[in-house]
Amino acid sequence: MEREDARTQSLKEVYERRKQVIRLHKQGLKVMKIVELTGLSWPAVRKAIDLYSAGGWKALQLQSPGRKTGTGRTLTEDQERRVRQLICEKRPEQLKMDFALWTRPAVVELIEQE
Repeated sequence: MEREDARTQSLKEVYERRKQVIRLHKQGLKVMKIVELTGLSWPAVRKAIDLYSAGGWKALQLQSPGRKTGTGRTLTEDQERRVRQLICEKRPEQLKMDFALWTRPAVVELIEQE
């Protein structure tokens, strides 16, 4: 069986594949046989088995990747709203800035000014 890249699968698909690994493991199949049957890599199969051993079915579920929305912000909501309003209503030259368009450096400078 051809190996699949889990990075292209949805969280639900990865969870289903992990459940499949556990069902095969409970039937008494060895890790290498599970690798052969599922097309997953040895580390992926081993990880699924270890996760299940540590926390049961719930441990097999994946969390959404990346940071949670709103973490790592340096501006308050009011400051963000003010910056967005300025960007929508004015051009950089109207604010006496040395930019023709709103680019990342222009926005950084605007935030520093405000």
